Amino acid sequence: MSRRRNPKRRKPFNPIKTFFKIVITMVMAFVVLAGGACFAYYKATGNVPFGGGSGVTKAGEMSILDALLGKNIKLNVAVFGVDKDETRTDVAFVVHYDSEKESIDLISVPRDTRVSVCSEVEDLLGGRYGVTKFNAVHAYGGKEHGPEAAILQLEDLLGISIDHYVKVNFDALVEIVDAVGGVEVDVPQDMKWDMSDTGDITIDLKKGMQTLDGNKALQLVRFRRYADGDVGRIQVQQLFLKALAEKVLSTESIVKNLGDYIEVTYKYVKTDISLADALKYASYITKVDLDKINMETLPGAGQYVGGVSYFIHDPAATREMVDRVFYSVAPVVNDDGSIDSKSLLIEVSNGGEVAGLAGRVTEKLANEGFRLAEPTTYHGEQINYTRIQVKTEGAGKDLVKYFDDARVETAPADMGSADIRIILGTNEK
Repeated sequence: MSRRRNPKRRKPFNPIKTFFKIVITMVMAFVVLAGGACFAYYKATGNVPFGGGSGVTKAGEMSILDALLGKNIKLNVAVFGVDKDETRTDVAFVVHYDSEKESIDLISVPRDTRVSVCSEVEDLLGGRYGVTKFNAVHAYGGKEHGPEAAILQLEDLLGISIDHYVKVNFDALVEIVDAVGGVEVDVPQDMKWDMSDTGDITIDLKKGMQTLDGNKALQLVRFRRYADGDVGRIQVQQLFLKALAEKVLSTESIVKNLGDYIEVTYKYVKTDISLADALKYASYITKVDLDKINMETLPGAGQYVGGVSYFIHDPAATREMVDRVFYSVAPVVNDDGSIDSKSLLIEVSNGGEVAGLAGRVTEKLANEGFRLAEPTTYHGEQINYTRIQVKTEGAGKDLVKYFDDARVETAPADMGSADIRIILGTNEK
């Protein structure tokens, strides 16, 4: 069971901008593989796969009997997608599983997140590294200590304890997609990028709905040339990986392709999950509902620092997310059953035509005691009234009085990490 740590408090600075959401559900495929493939491998060969740890934090002392009896667990797994030489992490996220709630939360950490390499990593590696991008930390540790170094940095960044890691070479993606007969995806734009001169792949995809084989799927997730930069890349990865997870996790697919899954698992997947751990966790797979997965990203925004492009995370919003996701800190409920919006994170987005209005409203609400993220500009449809979009029913009612014409509505699925988003209408002055 995951051990709660008090989140490390660093000196906060002003929130950085908007939040965006990422959907990376492929980890569920590897949870299935870790259980089903381990068991099949063990029965077929009599040998114990994986073999045990690498020094990273282990799961709690739940036994297989506890799992069979349905003991509630909370589990944190770090997932790393690595390049061919398995040095830098191109994809990194943390999966939080709560069996009591039957919920899964996936928190993505952008590869360019600016971090100060923590003392635990420096002690492990015997060096001093200073400020760098998160994906470089795994490279500092090399093949021997890469996952452990990356986990220590994640624990420092988020203030949590991580139980296991799963490291996946991108070649696994190609073979898994081919094993399930391809994945149907609506490619959002033409994609062309020749990287053959560097020994990398050549990307050549056409816009539209199509079934991607393994090679084309790799082209899709590796493409980077979007009008909105890495945000566009993350959204496309989100689209594809959810479709892949749904196909991989279907009962028919697991039964039909188990042999291929086993082969891919032992060729391309590295983890500290032992056979005993895999068998324990496999008993919880039936409780996983893909429709109930909550997917977020580390709050923050891109920014250049000293001529280098970084993702700057927002410490205050990150603490709110960690408390809510990992420690189940609930919002404050008033006597009438409504949610106190002062216990939630609010983003004000300018959906009108008055320049600077979102900033002024943000300041006004902050002075009233509300918790505000950095104001943003809304790029969707303009409407004359103000929309108070909430994720939790009963929230937002105490904000209506601050606007000339405001209406509370349910937030869209892709809203982001804020609990409430206020889209200012064109009537607001």
